[in-house]
Amino acid sequence: MLEAITKLLRRDKRGVSNVIVVMLSLILIVIIVANVVLLSYQMNQFDWERAQEKIEIVDVQTGNFTFSNEGPSTVHIVSLWIVNSTYHKHYDADLFVNSGENSTYVRTDVALPAQDFLLKVVTEKGNLAVYMKRWG
Repeated sequence: MLEAITKLLRRDKRGVSNVIVVMLSLILIVIIVANVVLLSYQMNQFDWERAQEKIEIVDVQTGNFTFSNEGPSTVHIVSLWIVNSTYHKHYDADLFVNSGENSTYVRTDVALPAQDFLLKVVTEKGNLAVYMKRWG
C-alpha cells in the first residue's frame, strides 16, 4: 500500500510548485517580521538611553563652561550654541562627562556676548541643556 502511494506521488507533480512557493513565502515573511522586531527593539533601546541623559549647565564664565551629569551614563557633548538677539554662534565640542561628575570645559576661542544670552549644549544623542546668562 505504501509503495502504491509513493508511486502515485512520484508520477503526480501538479502540487509541488505550489508547496515550494508557500514555503518560500513563509520564510520571507519570517525574515521581514524578525527585522521589524529587531529594529523596533533597537529604537526602543536608543530612546531609553536618550531619556536617561541628564546634563546640566552649572556655570558659564569667559572661556570656561561647567557641566554636571546627573544621569546613569556618560554624556558626550558635541555642540555649543551661543544665542542672543543679535549674536548666533555655533561651536563644535568634544567633551565626555562621566555619570555623577562635574566637568569644566575650557574654550578660549569662544567669545561671550556682553548682553544677556542663552547657551545651548547638544549631546551626541540629541538632548539639550540650556543656560541663560543675565548681565547686570
